[in-house]
Amino acid sequence: MQTIIEDRGTHQAHVMIGRAAYGSKDSKRIALYFLNNILGGPGMNSRLNVALREHQGLVYTVESSLTNYTDTSTWTIYFGCDREDVDKCCKIVRKELDKLMNEPLTEKQFKAYLKQIKGQIGVACDNFENYALDMAKSFLHYNKFEGMDDTYKHLDKLTPQLLQDVAKEIFDDKTLTTLVFK
Repeated sequence: MQTIIEDRGTHQAHVMIGRAAYGSKDSKRIALYFLNNILGGPGMNSRLNVALREHQGLVYTVESSLTNYTDTSTWTIYFGCDREDVDKCCKIVRKELDKLMNEPLTEKQFKAYLKQIKGQIGVACDNFENYALDMAKSFLHYNKFEGMDDTYKHLDKLTPQLLQDVAKEIFDDKTLTTLVFK
C-alpha cells in the first residue's frame, strides 16, 4: 500500500484509503456497490462504523463511498480520528477488508445485507429529486432508464462468491493508496 502523509498541524487526522475501480458499464460494479454498502453505507450498522466507532470509540466519522464514471470509478474509505490513533484505525480497516476478502458471507449474512440495501434503495426512491437524478444518470450512462426493480434484479444476481472475488481484487493491499492529513 502506498501511504502519503501530509503534516498540516490539524487537531485530528483525516484519512482516505482508496483506489480506482470499475467503470459504469462493468458488470462487477454492482458487487462493489454492495460491498461498499456493507463497509460504510448509510446504516449505523455498517462494518466500519461498528468496528471503529461503536466498538472502539476511535473515530468521529467513517464512511465508504463509490463514485462511478463511464470508464472508471473511485472507491474510498474516509475516517477522521485523533492523530495518535491513525495506525490503529488503519489496522482495523484492513482487518475488515481482509474479512471480506478471505471469508465469503454466509447465506444468512448475504440475505440480511441484501434486504437492507433494497430497503435503502426503496427509501431513496421516495425522494423525487433523487429519483429524477437517478433517471438522468441512467439515460446518460446506458441510454435507457433502469428503475428500482431493475436494480433489484441486478442485486439478486449477486452471490457471496462473486462478492468475495470482487473484494479480493479491489481491496488488495498492494493496490490501495492511503492519504493522511494530520
